[in-house]
Amino acid sequence: MARWELTATILEHRRASPGQFELMLHAPPIAEVALPGQFVQLRAMDSLSPYLRRSYSILRANPDKGLISVFYSVQSAFTELLSMKPVGSSVRVLGPLGNWFQPVREAKRHILAAGGFGAPPLCYFASKLAPTLGKDDELVILIAARSRDLLVGLDEFRALGATALVATDDGSSGYRGQVTDLLRENLTTGSAVYACGPNGMLRSIARECISQSIPCQVSIESPMPCGLGVCLACAVKTPLPDGGTWYKRACADGPIFQANEIVWD
Repeated sequence: MARWELTATILEHRRASPGQFELMLHAPPIAEVALPGQFVQLRAMDSLSPYLRRSYSILRANPDKGLISVFYSVQSAFTELLSMKPVGSSVRVLGPLGNWFQPVREAKRHILAAGGFGAPPLCYFASKLAPTLGKDDELVILIAARSRDLLVGLDEFRALGATALVATDDGSSGYRGQVTDLLRENLTTGSAVYACGPNGMLRSIARECISQSIPCQVSIESPMPCGLGVCLACAVKTPLPDGGTWYKRACADGPIFQANEIVWD
C-alpha cells in the first residue's frame, strides 16, 4: 500500500477530557487510502527535538474531505508540545502504516474489545463494519478504562447502534473489573473478536479465544520508533511450525496479528 510523508494542517484540536485530545488533520492522500487499524507517525516540529516521530492509530478518516484524526493523551514532552499546537499550524505526518483489521464474514457476533487507548482504531473499524452487517448480525463493544473519565470512544460506538458494555477498574461506570470478564460472558459460538489495548489484556483475550477456537485479531501495543520495519525495536515473538520461535515486526508485519500468531509469554 502507498504511504506518504507530508505536512498536514491542523483543522481542529479538540480537548476530549483533562489531558486527552483529538487532533484533526488535513492529509488527503492518507485519508484516501487509510484502513481501520492502521496508524500514522507524527512529528510536532520541523526540528530534531524531539528526535523520534510518535505513532498514533487513526481514529477517523474522511476521504471526501481529506481528513484524518488521532487521539492522544499528554504523558510526555512530545505530547505536551503537541497539545500546544494551535488550529492552523502544521505537523509532519507519515502514513498510513501497518496492516488493518479484517472482518470475519462468517461470524454472526462481532465483539470489539477496547482497553484504555485501544479504542481509537476500533472506533474506526466499527464505523466501517457496522454498515456491512446483516440484520441477524450483532456488533458488541466491550470498552474498559481505569475510571469513567478515561473512557474513549463510548459515544461513537453507541452512535453506531452497537451494544456497548463498559468496565472500569474503580467501578465509576459499568461493571467493576476487567474487560476480559465481560468477554467471557459474551463469547458465543459464531463470535469473532477484535481487540486493542495493553498487552496484558490482549494476552488474556487471546488465550480465552484460542481455548474456545474463536477467531481473534489483536492490535499489539509496542514502541515503533521508525514505523517502517527497519529499526527492529518492535519485535514480536511468533511460533514456527517446528515448535521454534521467530520474530515479526509490529510496525511492518502488524500491528494486527491473529491471536495464535503470537507467543504469549
